[in-house]
Amino acid sequence: MIKEYIHQHFQKKLDSGYGLVIYDPTLFYKEIVQGLENDDVKVFDASENVVTARENALEYWVNVMPKNKHAKIVVYVPFEVKRDQDDLTFDPFIIFSSGGCVFPDQAADEYKQLCLAALPEKETKIEEFFRDEKYPSFDAIDALQGGNNYPKLKSGLNASSNAEILIAMLIPSTAQKEFLQADKTWIKELKTFTKSVLGITLQNQKFESVSQELWNLVLYSEFVHDLPIELPKQLKDVPLAQPNTMVLIQQVCTQLRKTKDVEEIYVNQAQRVSEELSLPKLFAQETDLGRINTFAFEDTTFFNEFKDKLVSGDLKKAESLLNHESIWSTYDDDRRSSWLIGQKAHLIKKLVEKLTVDAKKYTDLNSIVNWYAAEVHQLDTLHRELDKSYAELISASPILKEVHKYAVDAYLIFVEDLQKTFLDQVKGQGLSTLSIQRNIDLFDKRVEPLFKSGKKTVYFLADAMRYELASQLKERLERNQFDTELEPALAFSPTVTKYAMAALMPKASSNLSLKIKNEKLEPYLSDVESSTRESRIKYTSQILGDKASWAWDKDILTDKYDKTDLLFVTTTEIDQAGENSPDNAQLLIEQALMKILKISSKLKDEGYEEFVLAADHGFVLLNEFKAGNNSTKPVGDWYLQKTRCLAGKGATNNDHIELSAVELGINSEVDQFLFLKNYATYERGKQFFHEGISLQEIITPCLTYRPQKVSQKEDIQINLTYKGKSSGSITTLRPSLELAAFGESLFGEINDVQIEAVSGDKVVGTPAPSESVNSTTGYVEIAENTTMKFSLAMEEDFEGEFTVYAKSPATGLILSELKLTTNYM
Repeated sequence: MIKEYIHQHFQKKLDSGYGLVIYDPTLFYKEIVQGLENDDVKVFDASENVVTARENALEYWVNVMPKNKHAKIVVYVPFEVKRDQDDLTFDPFIIFSSGGCVFPDQAADEYKQLCLAALPEKETKIEEFFRDEKYPSFDAIDALQGGNNYPKLKSGLNASSNAEILIAMLIPSTAQKEFLQADKTWIKELKTFTKSVLGITLQNQKFESVSQELWNLVLYSEFVHDLPIELPKQLKDVPLAQPNTMVLIQQVCTQLRKTKDVEEIYVNQAQRVSEELSLPKLFAQETDLGRINTFAFEDTTFFNEFKDKLVSGDLKKAESLLNHESIWSTYDDDRRSSWLIGQKAHLIKKLVEKLTVDAKKYTDLNSIVNWYAAEVHQLDTLHRELDKSYAELISASPILKEVHKYAVDAYLIFVEDLQKTFLDQVKGQGLSTLSIQRNIDLFDKRVEPLFKSGKKTVYFLADAMRYELASQLKERLERNQFDTELEPALAFSPTVTKYAMAALMPKASSNLSLKIKNEKLEPYLSDVESSTRESRIKYTSQILGDKASWAWDKDILTDKYDKTDLLFVTTTEIDQAGENSPDNAQLLIEQALMKILKISSKLKDEGYEEFVLAADHGFVLLNEFKAGNNSTKPVGDWYLQKTRCLAGKGATNNDHIELSAVELGINSEVDQFLFLKNYATYERGKQFFHEGISLQEIITPCLTYRPQKVSQKEDIQINLTYKGKSSGSITTLRPSLELAAFGESLFGEINDVQIEAVSGDKVVGTPAPSESVNSTTGYVEIAENTTMKFSLAMEEDFEGEFTVYAKSPATGLILSELKLTTNYM
């Protein structure tokens, strides 16, 4: 009997993934493992020959499994399972466990716990056996069972253990349900079973009512058995399984939460039980509800503990709480969003602590700028992604508000301190002393040599592409077969769009100057005013002739452009989002990166060989306005008046840094330039700005890339499924889908997958925010030879049939698809 139970324990693990690696140094389970092989399951026994078994398993994994969606793999390894992350690096079988499950990987996998779960009523005797030996024989354990007390249930349900009987009554298979509906004699045995095993007398007779009664009992009992406090008096009469069933109850609930076919059933039942018993209300003030998340509301206590550890500075303990497993992180929007924001907040604080220690090594202007480009810009990314996740919330709890504020404050304290140091060095040395690439030279030094050498070249002019965004784009391009280089460049200052865009034109270093016209300071190229895109197009045509042409980003996607040797492509989405919709800018920025990626792939197919992306300036986006970040303009005759700077002749004060044209490294008729310090503006509450001098505003990307000459990326197969199938009905607005990536890489290369649920020509669902969904692009990230789950966020007002597509973000190629329909409960 125990061998059958362990066999089914292995089978359930195998059902939850594409593979199972079983570590068994004593070879105790060898016979059971061999019995797992069937038409769809291939067993590779490494106890005979480790090298040969691994080679054969890898061949099956790469060449057979992608062609058969039902194929699964079991690898039997005669070693101890590796627990330490460093040790895992040297595990030759890690590739198979990354795409499936491992045995043993939790306490419930220990032989003793398996015996207790199979025979919970024999706990005392089993404890005696294991005091004498570590591995009592299967026959010895079977002898404890004695006679078959529930023959009708066990034969009709094809169940060999108490856990299997209970699970069958909660989530019966088709065959089990037919038996329960056709044969009514089982109810007598079931009442005997629940009385002797659970200590409860059933009140109902019909299967549907009995099943719901057992759901109530099992879920509530797991919750109470794990509860470290006394029950409220309102719950004293609610039926509860006897205490010695804790192992059995927990085993059943754990399996229900981990079986992909029934996760949604578990979620619906748990929500029902929780609401019917008013558990969230009764335990609203409690801070410790045990270590098991039976119900969604319990997760709040874990997050509250995480918050306490985070704000107290115990980052290690906070990180361990971030890694706790909970079904509610997938199925409950509030819980998922909370933990995602918590993760970003933790990463911000962790990085701030590291950067604060490192800061003393970077004190001169050049070292600060290079440090920003190498590492500090990552903090801007985290802050942007944190605010994006926070902006997506419908409402935020007081705890979540505290976590968000704590992380934002940590970010602001660091960047404001760094800004002060940076401005001190700018004032002392002048921007003209910086040794990095300058935007004013960029065309002549980077673009011109490419197209003059005969290579078809694309020159992206990205308005407000901050350095950290280009770093994100670089990763996406590399995943789509481009070789890339990213280096910092100095924007033309003042970082006003009409000046900074003119600085990106040919021969700008010699031809660009700022002149006063009609009491305004305007950019001139070769004595021609160049403040508009049209004037800059005219300027380039005079220099480059018909070898160059201009297009908007949207023109490329609709084939409304001239395919010249040099193509200027203008994109303004980021700046427009910041200027026109600052409250939603965090949500809109990702669209610009996705568009550039698609345009680059399209132009690559059109024969373009080299790409250079430059930005006129970066930006600062702060939703957290501080009282000190507001200033008034000094008195003077100002020919330039922006939210962060002035140019002309007049007074100054301590709120400003004053620089001359020489110190800025520009040619100008005006020599006095004032820039507000820190992140202050003249306009109260300004959230998006870029006319000042800060690392985020003036350090821009010079991103060069080209198609890989030889493809370095092997073809992969993407499989998208729902409950293991390619079609089905969803019963919730947040269904959990499975994604698998198969390839030949042994290094787990990361792949971007664009997921869209479409009905007709309308997108009705996208991936819900989570750790596996990139916060900037919205793409699902998956390593080769792994499987993962993610939630689909459906439009609330949509019902009907739809298709979920997994696409290549760069080309739009459909890699896998699902046919689904709504069937909301």
